[in-house]
Amino acid sequence: MLRDGGVSDAEVVAENGFQSLRSAEDWWIIALGSGLRWVIDQMGPQVAARVKADNVNWLSENKTDRLEINAIYAIGTKFS
Repeated sequence: MLRDGGVSDAEVVAENGFQSLRSAEDWWIIALGSGLRWVIDQMGPQVAARVKADNVNWLSENKTDRLEINAIYAIGTKFS
């Protein structure tokens, strides 16, 4: 994708990481602040509330205390 855009020397770095959860409710806060926000908004309030409840319950029942949040970064320069 970068090469097609004119960036031939990009450095791509994979970064593994985790986000601690103080409670299962933190998952919803993270979801609302991420790229999932648009999807959540499209569900409407009733469906979103059910999705939140189902996921928070699952996280609580499974004693989930962190999320895996891996990322891939690319750094490059495009010359005109």
